Amino acid sequence: MMFAKKTEQKFGCYCNVFAVWSRSSRWQKASKCKLHIQNLLCSVKVQRARTECMVRQSRSDIAQLVPYGRFREALPKAKQFYEDERRLLAYDQVKYLCTSILQSFSPLLHQSDVHLLPDEMKEAMAGLIFAASRIGELKELQIIRCLFVQRFGQKFDKDCVDLRPGNLVSSEIVNILDTTMPQDAISPEIIMAISQKYQTDFITSVDSITEDSASLNNLGNADSDTLARRKKVTKENPKCLHTDRGESQERDRSKFMR
Repeated sequence: MMFAKKTEQKFGCYCNVFAVWSRSSRWQKASKCKLHIQNLLCSVKVQRARTECMVRQSRSDIAQLVPYGRFREALPKAKQFYEDERRLLAYDQVKYLCTSILQSFSPLLHQSDVHLLPDEMKEAMAGLIFAASRIGELKELQIIRCLFVQRFGQKFDKDCVDLRPGNLVSSEIVNILDTTMPQDAISPEIIMAISQKYQTDFITSVDSITEDSASLNNLGNADSDTLARRKKVTKENPKCLHTDRGESQERDRSKFMR
């Protein structure tokens, strides 16, 4: 019985040594992690474009309801608008964190102790882990989080997700991904401001389109005036045209005779 216990302890010791050695050696999944971060940037771009469309639609709906005093119907639209705006900020943060990691990726290849990594790298990794626990539509985030767990252990992951004392998650991304909506986030004044912003943007876009079409019309008129002047000159001096043709034909004959 004592022999079995000693053997078990010895085997456990070997396992711990092997785990430390495997984590301290070159990271075999570094290229895989880098690829998933690059794919995450593409997903962020797609999701951001989709959310921007939803923001524009919510703003348009609010602008149509407010002039008729239908604030009760505009309220859920305003809440959705607020959440989508926060989502856009979250996507921007994820993009920034991914870029920070890719710009200084080499320390991840050989260093498995997260405390020995540069501060920027630690904060970027912590931010991505925290974002992975709050943003479900970005599947690559979950994969990257699993790779970080395999490389740096469960403790670093738990510290970031649960925001334990000493965590390295920036307060900015924590505030952005906070699901609790402030009481003053949605009010009649804010709903009115959203409506006015939509109307201002709409008028600006219409003015820019009008200016572009006017410039195109002016360009077309200028071309037509130039063409008309050329036709007028040709009608008034038809001999000039024939003279030029004759001279060119004469030059061609002389070249041929040579």
